[in-house]
Amino acid sequence: MLPDLDQLRELPAEELAVNVGRWEGPWTRQSAEYLSRLADALEEDRVRPLAASLEPETSLAAVWLRALLLEKLREFDEAAGVWRRLWWTTDGETRGAMMLASARCLLSAGRTQDAWYPLREAAKDGGSAKLLRQVDRLLRRAAKEGPLQAKRRCRLAIVSSFTNDLLAPVLRALSFGAGLDLEVYLAPFNQIVQQMQQPDPALVTFAPDAVLFAMDWRWLGFADEEADARGAVAERARQIEELWTTCRQRFNSQVLQCNFEVPPDAGYGLLSAALGSGRGRLLRTLNLELWAAAERSPGVAIVDVEQVSAEFGRREWSDAALWNVSKQYPAPGALPALGQEITAVLRAVYGLSAKCAALDLDGTLWGGVIGEDGVQGIQLGGTPAGEAFVAFQRYLLSLSKSGVLLAVCSKNNDADARQPFREHPEMVLKESDIALFCANWQPKEENLRAIAAGLNIGLDAVVFLDDNPAERARVRQNLPEVEVVELPTEPSLYAPAVAQRRLFDKLSLTAEDRERTASIQQNLERQNLAGSAGSLDEYLAGLEIRVELFPFDDLNLARIVQLINKTNQFNVTTRRFTETEVRALMAQGCYTQAMRTSDRLGDSGLTGVMIAIPEGDTLRLDTWLMSCRVLGRRIDEAMFAALVEFARRAEFRRVRCEFIATPKNEVVQDLFEKLGCTPEEPGFFEWPSARPAAMPSVLHCVDRTQSGALLSER
Repeated sequence: MLPDLDQLRELPAEELAVNVGRWEGPWTRQSAEYLSRLADALEEDRVRPLAASLEPETSLAAVWLRALLLEKLREFDEAAGVWRRLWWTTDGETRGAMMLASARCLLSAGRTQDAWYPLREAAKDGGSAKLLRQVDRLLRRAAKEGPLQAKRRCRLAIVSSFTNDLLAPVLRALSFGAGLDLEVYLAPFNQIVQQMQQPDPALVTFAPDAVLFAMDWRWLGFADEEADARGAVAERARQIEELWTTCRQRFNSQVLQCNFEVPPDAGYGLLSAALGSGRGRLLRTLNLELWAAAERSPGVAIVDVEQVSAEFGRREWSDAALWNVSKQYPAPGALPALGQEITAVLRAVYGLSAKCAALDLDGTLWGGVIGEDGVQGIQLGGTPAGEAFVAFQRYLLSLSKSGVLLAVCSKNNDADARQPFREHPEMVLKESDIALFCANWQPKEENLRAIAAGLNIGLDAVVFLDDNPAERARVRQNLPEVEVVELPTEPSLYAPAVAQRRLFDKLSLTAEDRERTASIQQNLERQNLAGSAGSLDEYLAGLEIRVELFPFDDLNLARIVQLINKTNQFNVTTRRFTETEVRALMAQGCYTQAMRTSDRLGDSGLTGVMIAIPEGDTLRLDTWLMSCRVLGRRIDEAMFAALVEFARRAEFRRVRCEFIATPKNEVVQDLFEKLGCTPEEPGFFEWPSARPAAMPSVLHCVDRTQSGALLSER
């Protein structure tokens, strides 16, 4: 129990410092709030002596209180230094508040660039609407110094049937935590149809990248029981789909559609769902219709309010009194949950989802220590504790099936670490499910670097899962780009802890996603073959590489958009496009090229994308990228040769190529020089289309891009 605040504040500074330094027990959000109240309650003349007395103390409570006091003294730079001591050692529910205070001090000290990391970490604490509003205030304050540090930017218009003023700051903060600089436009209350048919000039000027249709169940107007249930559902679905179509035609934007909760207080009670004509049944049926409609509608994604309201608790989700007074929906306490759901969809739309889960073993995939307990001694199945680890492995296997790469990052002897995968009957995960196995006695941050390099992904695409708080803290400190999930002490809660972070969500599942782990393993085998070949061409000829080049089409568009938004290394401009924007480029008649490749070891799938835009007598190469899994096979030469041949046939005078350097695309910094292009102004290169580019003879290439509207029009 925390000591009485009034008694504590009356103690002499030295005695108070010792008292705080001796605090023990669980450190909770209430503990942090208590210290904030204590700091606020102290008279000005007592603040400095107490801050000085606390300096030798090393307990979490003492360091926390000293930072608060220094901030109260407006010694922001020193306070920021004290907060930084807690960056790597504080986790759980107080981490967000600590990072928020750290960012606040850094901004007050004029150190905006240093504030981005703690501000982003604070934004990831999605449980408190109050904290998220505070994050948003600091974001708006930092924005006055320059653009926010984010991977992508999005202009989101919210068109809703309820008051959404409280949602906007929560959503901006959560989106920043996910890597998005989100600008929000709030349409007038309950003007959904009107804003699509005759939008306000302000909305037109805003030019949204995405539009969120957020309607509550009342907007549908379903009666307790509908005489024509099927017709009622069909009419509402038709009306909503018309909104999508109008929105996409008018704004060329991504559409996000909230589906509908089933309200808990129905006068019909059980009959509401039991009757085929009851409102509860109709709402559930309409939600299924919307999922199906979104699947067949390009550029539309569902925000699953039905699911998130059930997880939150339907009785707490909505506040009847606030609805009657101000049309507030959902209840203020539910806003972070809704914001997290919307942010998860935006993260997936913009290709910011994580690619790899790096897994500890002892205490994470099984109980006990394999090197000491042996295969028979570890906890895995058979007991409640063992079943918890089995359940977590099932969750991880589901992630793998959805295209997430699994890697092992363990301090263990390699042979010991592999033994349960090979011998334990309760192991759900097998060695074949692991894309990269890294078990040794090196620091885990070094192994994580090796995993990212081996998988050819960025460290910011890796999620680290480890039951050991010390290992988590070390990785945070040394690799702040890596996403570290706080695993609770109870293994049964591992899967919920990871799932609640929404780091791996996707909007579609491609054939390449399903085969990603196998493709990585095939690449490792290719590397072994390369080491034994006499020359590169000998190695490539032995692979029997087949390349297919074809224009973008609906069947492959989901994978094309996924590549555009996830590929960082072989990417000459790193321009990102949503599906809606790609479709617009296709409609404009741009040259588009998708590349699929396979060899005798396996099918790598669709792994290359190219977009070139006609500009007078020039065909400008705007976007060119390839998955790092197929680099080093001269496929880039084949793609470029096809582009040049198309330009020649379409009677363009030249191909103009652009390179924009990023921290991650160093691999292509001299690509155009190697291909033989002539440098122009900085960042641009030229290839005269009259000069053919050679197609590598070691590849068997089928080029289906040498036709189409653009070629026939010229």
